[in-house]
Amino acid sequence: IQGLLGKRITATELSWNINPALNATGRLGRPEIGLELFLEKNPEKRTEIAKRIVEMNNKRKELGNDGWNFASSRVNDSIEKYGGKLCVIIDDSGEQKINRGVSGTIAGKLVNIYDIPSMAITFVDENAIGSMRSCRWFEVLSLLDKMKDIFISYGGHAYAAGFSFKKERLPEFLSALEKFVPEMELGISEAESINVDAEIPLDYLKPDLLTLVDDFEPYGAENRELTFMSKNLLISDALILGKTERQHLKLTFDIGKLKWPAMFWGGAESLGRDFSKGDRVDVLYQVTRNFYNGSESPQLIIK
Repeated sequence: IQGLLGKRITATELSWNINPALNATGRLGRPEIGLELFLEKNPEKRTEIAKRIVEMNNKRKELGNDGWNFASSRVNDSIEKYGGKLCVIIDDSGEQKINRGVSGTIAGKLVNIYDIPSMAITFVDENAIGSMRSCRWFEVLSLLDKMKDIFISYGGHAYAAGFSFKKERLPEFLSALEKFVPEMELGISEAESINVDAEIPLDYLKPDLLTLVDDFEPYGAENRELTFMSKNLLISDALILGKTERQHLKLTFDIGKLKWPAMFWGGAESLGRDFSKGDRVDVLYQVTRNFYNGSESPQLIIK
């Protein structure tokens, strides 16, 4: 159903295509449906459960888009209020623009775009339900621990946590943030600090690098994808993709007999500003596979 038949299945395919769908059942308050998929022995019933899970994931995406539209309109004011150290989005609309099931994904998207710790909070009945995501080496519990007397419950790990408190305690919560946020110490942006596993001379930049990359699977939070560096790559072609605010860039590098396609996600603004077609550039990248119309080809992901 997710279009993965016939493709090479790695941790990346699972984490982008399978895990979010399963996770949607919990976000929408029905985690038992995900469990049923693994316990059901009848193939036809499994298919019906899988279809239902995909539908729930589509609903989760819809709720996420609605929540993001609300959150994005309030970002700048919040970042300014907290001195560029924190973004706090509170859904006080009375219409639950941010569904409690997607508050974590909203907070995560804020972190990815603005590179500061972020919160998304919504109201359910008489309670405020919030999620916090972090970055730049700031551990969320170091902030939430200072406000524990306000919470009904809270918990999580270094970079992700959830919390709840009585709605009437919102002013108290905001006062605590104003007190403790100035004490927050953020490390260097992770986007400014990339660990390079190896420099690859042009003579060695060949598709068989994928064999090496495969040996290090599975990738994940504690085992990041291998990141390589190559110098003096010639940009022979450049194409801007996407119709949304965040456009992408497809590049082609000419390396002698080989031409390497490369994707630079969100990198459209760099074309004409940082480099142009015909330039030679130094590149940090990952080596991956692109699947299209049933065929598989190597490509670079620009970091």
